[in-house]
Parts: sequence; structure tokens; C-alpha cells
Amino acid sequence: MTFVRRARFALGGIAAASVLALSAATPAHATFEAGVQAYMNGQYSQALDIWRRFAVAGDVRSKKILGDVYSGKSLEGARSAATPLEAIPVDNVQALVWYSLAAYHDFTAYQTPSAEEVNARILAEQRLPDIRARMSTSNVTKAEKLVSQTFEAGSAYDLYRLGDMYQKGAGIGKNNTKALQMYELAKARGVGEASAAYEFLEPLMNKKEIETALKNAETWQPPLPPEYKGKTNQQKEMERLKRELEEIKMAEALKAVSDIDVELIQRALNALGFRAGVIDNALGPSTRAAIRRFQASTVARDTSMSDKEKDDVVTGVLTPRQTVRLFKDASKAEHPMSQYVYGIMHVRGIGVEQNGQEAVKWLEKAAADHDLAIAHYALGVVFRDGTTGLNEVSPNESKSAFHLAQASALGYKPANDALRRLSFEYTRDIQ
Repeated sequence: MTFVRRARFALGGIAAASVLALSAATPAHATFEAGVQAYMNGQYSQALDIWRRFAVAGDVRSKKILGDVYSGKSLEGARSAATPLEAIPVDNVQALVWYSLAAYHDFTAYQTPSAEEVNARILAEQRLPDIRARMSTSNVTKAEKLVSQTFEAGSAYDLYRLGDMYQKGAGIGKNNTKALQMYELAKARGVGEASAAYEFLEPLMNKKEIETALKNAETWQPPLPPEYKGKTNQQKEMERLKRELEEIKMAEALKAVSDIDVELIQRALNALGFRAGVIDNALGPSTRAAIRRFQASTVARDTSMSDKEKDDVVTGVLTPRQTVRLFKDASKAEHPMSQYVYGIMHVRGIGVEQNGQEAVKWLEKAAADHDLAIAHYALGVVFRDGTTGLNEVSPNESKSAFHLAQASALGYKPANDALRRLSFEYTRDIQ
């Protein structure tokens, strides 16, 4: 049988940056007020960039205003955005993060705060309950994790403050074990307040909690700064090029799918219960109706697609990728002829990447589980010649002879000649 005629800026761990480093990266004219002016002019991206820089540097007003804009509050006097893309989408996770950082802002490391700065901290604290009430538990947890990462990436005093927040359940879930861990880290770095807090908290905890806190403190590492997180630009470019090459290779492989006989498609459809009717190797009404039923089944549970998009998939004509999926599904449904087809697709790189071991896996299922003669023959050829591509299969004359003999015994005539040629070549090699 011949079935192929031709084979062919989330916060995500803000690092505590120094004011000096920040000022070197920020234009001289950029101030908190410059961010406000940019926002008023509809330049939202620029405003966010300015405020984030100053928030990281320790400006409580910038932290609070970021909470405002991410919670959906508009500054009085701001004009409408020029385009919808310029608008700042509501992001309650980010709002809770920035309000929390503002509400628990520490003024002791700075000069005497202004009335505006004190007011910003008070307002941020007042807005926390409202933001939390809007959010799911999982999103609150996500925001609290980001707040914790921010403090952990900061100074020794930030570690102490984080411990205090964990102990009181202020701005973050109450957790005495985490609190003691942070106090241990802070006092080891010379924060006197942390030593006193540790001595107060330890008697209130049981032995297991204390042991866990100290063990976690021993293995703790500060979060990496943003520039060390994720993939480098070079890595991203290499991955993009790799994807492009894979798409080109797959496009070539998919071209050959159109050569698969309709008869085999009909058998696969019937095996999956889509009722293609009589096996006549013709793409008639019954076969097209079966294809439509199969196509509808592939998108029926896809919640990301609209009804119109799902209807567009149901055409009655298989795309190359749908053909590959059909034989894959039928193979998993233990249809022997589809397993044979799917195995040969992997041998030759038809619709899928060449993969010797995957080819042998499906051919052996068809041969061993269902005694399909043509599958035995295919395995005999595979073990005679070996494969190329991924997971290459090396030639193995004994396995080749076994499968060709099985195919011959089952009445597949081409196996007789192949077996005789194999025996002749083997004998000649010995001589």
C-alpha cells in the first residue's frame, strides 16, 4: 500500500536602588512634579516611568500616586489620553503594592518629611482596605509577595521593617516565622531594633517555628535585581531565530501532508467515531461531513475562541495541522492503521519533525499490539536503513530480519523480496 505519493513594567521584585544611581539615570528636569505634568498632558507612559524611578529611590508621594493611577483614580485636571493605548489600565495588584509601600514608608532614613509626604502616607494607608476589598485572595497574595520581595531586596533596616510588618500583619499576612527570620537577618547586619524585636518575639513562638525561621535565615538570598531576572536580549534573539527556523522546517514538513490518501483519512475518522462512511478514497459529502464533525470537536472546549472563530474552523477540508492531529488522535485511540501512518510521518518528517524513536514507538504499537503486516514491514526497513533527524535509530540487521519475516508470514508480499535482499547482503558482508 502506498499512502504518500511524495515525501517532503510589572513590579516583580523592585530592587532597592540608591538615590545616586537613580539620579544618574534620570534626566535632571525629571521630578515628581514633572511626572504629574506629563500625566496632565496625557503622556502616561512618561509619567509612570518618572514616578517609578522616584518611588524606588524612596519618594513616598510617587509610591502613593502610583497606587492612585493603578487603582483607576484620575488626577484632577488631567486631559483625556490621545489614544486608548496611552491609557493606564486598572491593575489592583500593582495598586495594592504601591499603596502598601507608601503606607509603610519609613521616614527615619530621610530628612524631616514635608506635610505633603506625611499626607501621602496617611492617604495610602486609608485606601488599603478599599483596594483589598476589590481583589481576590490570590491577587492579594500576589501583591503581598511583591511587597515582601521589594523589602527583601533593600537595606538591612528594610529587612527589620519587613519583619515588623509580618509580626503585626500590617500590609502583609501575619507570619511570626517570617518575622523572626527577617529580624535574624536584620540583627546580623547590625540593626539594633531588630535585636530587641527578636528578643520580644522568640518567647511567643514554639520550638519548631523558631527552628524553621533560623534555618530559612541561613539559606536566605536577597532577590536578584530586575536586570538579572529573565532572559538577556541575546537569549531572546536566539530563541526567536530558533522559532523561525523551526517554523520554516515545519512548513516544509506540512507540505507533504496533502499527499496522504483520502482512504487513510476516512479510516482515521471512522476509528474516532466521526462516521466517514464507505472507504472509497473519495472526498465526498459523507467524508466532508465527518471532517466537519472532527474539526468542531477540536475547538469545542476552547474558551479563548468566539463562536464565530469556532465556526470558521469547521470547513470540511482538513488543514495540514488538522490532518496531523487526526492521525495523532486516532493513534492514541489504538487504531492500528493510523499508528502505522503516524509512525511513517515521523520517519519521513511529514507534518512532524523527523524522530526515529517516536517512529519506532508507533510502528511497534501497530505491529506488536495489532499484528499489522505493513507496520512490521516498515519496521524492517527502518532497522535495515536506520533513520535521520531527532533520536536516530541505528541499523540493526537482526531486528530488521525479524520484522520482515513477520510481515512475510502475514502475507505482505513486498517483505519477501526485502527479506531475500537482506539475507543476500548479510551473507555477502560475511564473505
